[in-house]
Amino acid sequence: MDNKAKVVVMGLSYFWFVAAAIIGAMDLYFGNILLLVISGAAFITAILSFFLPSVYFQVAIFAVISLLVMIFIAALNRYRRTVDNYSESLRRHVGRSVTVHEWRSNRFATVQYDGRLWEAEIAFNNGDSLRAGKYRIWKILPNRLVLIK
Repeated sequence: MDNKAKVVVMGLSYFWFVAAAIIGAMDLYFGNILLLVISGAAFITAILSFFLPSVYFQVAIFAVISLLVMIFIAALNRYRRTVDNYSESLRRHVGRSVTVHEWRSNRFATVQYDGRLWEAEIAFNNGDSLRAGKYRIWKILPNRLVLIK
């Protein structure tokens, strides 16, 4: 490798390191994990640029690493949304009955359950008017119960 080729390789390496630093700083400001992924891909590409002098290979590596990690993060987020994160202490409440004395117009009611007052909402309503009566707990959210008939 002649001197000119070494300068080009070093210039590209510096470019990838600077790009990784700038994008990493943007991630610190915006707090977006995708910027962190892109910054990491630029850093890995910077290290690999010492061994791969072709700009096309470097751009391809950068794109492939970024896309693979973004696809992995998207799949992980989809999996985390489908996993039931209820603890056993919350699961024992699901299916129990509560009595609703009056529904408000916004589909919410105040019910007494387990010795406390809870805000409750109806899970599914196909437009029917809500009536007072017994309902079952379908889900427990941090600030309210979700009920079904």
